Amino acid sequence: MHEYSPLPTTATDNEIIDSGGSPDRGDGGTKRSLHERHLSMIALAGMIGTGLFLSSGKALAQAGPLGCVLGFLLMGSVTASIALISAEMSAFKPVGGGFVRHATMWIDRSAGIVAGWNFWYSMAITMPAEVSAAVTLLGFWNPNQNVAIPILVLWLSITAINLAPVKFYGEFEFYFAFCKIAFIVAFIFSGMLLDAGILTGEGRIGFRYWSSPFPLFREYALQGWKGKIAGFWSTMIAAAFAYGNVQIVAIAGAETRNPRKAIPAALKKTFLRVVMFYVLSIFVISLLVPASDPRLTYGERITQSPFVIAFTRAGIKGIPSAFNAAILTSAVSSANACTFLASRTLHGLALDGNAPHIFLSLNRYHIPYMAVLVSSAWGIVALLSLNSDAMQVFVWLVSVVTTAGLVSWIIICIAYLRFFNALQKQGISRDELPYKSPYQPFLTYFALVMNVLVVLTSGWLSFLDIFSVSSFLHNYLNCILVPLGYAVCKYARQETLVPLEGIDIKTELELIQHEAENENTKPITQDSTYDRILSSAF
Repeated sequence: MHEYSPLPTTATDNEIIDSGGSPDRGDGGTKRSLHERHLSMIALAGMIGTGLFLSSGKALAQAGPLGCVLGFLLMGSVTASIALISAEMSAFKPVGGGFVRHATMWIDRSAGIVAGWNFWYSMAITMPAEVSAAVTLLGFWNPNQNVAIPILVLWLSITAINLAPVKFYGEFEFYFAFCKIAFIVAFIFSGMLLDAGILTGEGRIGFRYWSSPFPLFREYALQGWKGKIAGFWSTMIAAAFAYGNVQIVAIAGAETRNPRKAIPAALKKTFLRVVMFYVLSIFVISLLVPASDPRLTYGERITQSPFVIAFTRAGIKGIPSAFNAAILTSAVSSANACTFLASRTLHGLALDGNAPHIFLSLNRYHIPYMAVLVSSAWGIVALLSLNSDAMQVFVWLVSVVTTAGLVSWIIICIAYLRFFNALQKQGISRDELPYKSPYQPFLTYFALVMNVLVVLTSGWLSFLDIFSVSSFLHNYLNCILVPLGYAVCKYARQETLVPLEGIDIKTELELIQHEAENENTKPITQDSTYDRILSSAF
């Protein structure tokens, strides 16, 4: 077996050629034109999606009010842990492709190849899924629409946004995030008023659905205490998918001004946002809707959203239309973010020599346009929804990546532990890093164990009573393909793990010190009045 050898110098050469050593360019020549306010709002926008607005109702029905709130809170702590881990790694090494390239540097090249292509596919195929969801939501207002037209409009619009200057993408996500935040804040406040009886004047609801005869923990699939534990754990699984790709901040951060400060500044607030927007929303829903309401388990149409049910139970009309608009915003924003993540992952793979060189190509806006075009080409899959037979193929294409997000989180944890151990092995203090996440390495072990448990139990229902092959593959296919792909790649490449003493940390520390010494000599970039006002507000 061959010993470890350093990666080819593609990334470094490309950085010298394309950026000319300029601090406003990322590796590979991408332009660092996003502001910290963009990154801060993207951190939130990437997490608030259809999982919260639609799937949370089913979680409430399965776990009960307290079980659902605790499940979202516990999985929220895992999400925050991943955010802090990513912040430390990306503040130290803010590279295009984010954790995918960290895996290549700190685990081995096989890990980077498998993690990168798996994450690219999962994001690329999720984009048409979100576009299809958005078109379905448009059907709420026009059931007889020709769905091919809105699919094409959304697909081409998302492609255009991702081919434009990255700041344009940042502005788009900034305002969509603002709309989603405003919507959730409005829901929480109006929900509290409704619970207090102020909004309708029909009496206080209070904790009516948290007390007898409504159980705090509901039984799910099994009887007795086992059923209550199963209900609680099913919420953990639902919450894991609802929280989404928090690593988008680390990947977008590579194209942000002063990423060593901007990335941790955005990601450190993740837990507070999780509590404020996710957990508090779930809590308000549990006050207004009993977990036994049959509409929670009917499906994922807008009228089954717990946000809608909460107000329709009170006889308030017009709410479904407003909520449909909010969920539509989330679906479009998510599709846009998926294309961004996929394109930057493909570009990052190419920088490490793990994808064809053509994906290094940049347009005049310093956007990896070939990576964008190939990633967005998957949008044509959304047209499969027009044919009932082809729709089944679409469902299977998406099902391959059901647990891909959690698998990526596991890889992030492993990469961080390798980085952490390399620092210790080389006698380097974490105090020298631009950002040092708290409670390490225990925080990473906590996130790693929790993610592994959630992945292993994601399809436990397929083993109940009669074994379901379809359910098993839906939940575990990605978990099988990733380690299998890694083993095949390791065997084909005949490579060993990057030795801890071979992980290059000192070069980056020297660069960090050089940046600090030249901080005051950098040319001051003059922001527009528009940017200054928004940056001071957000």
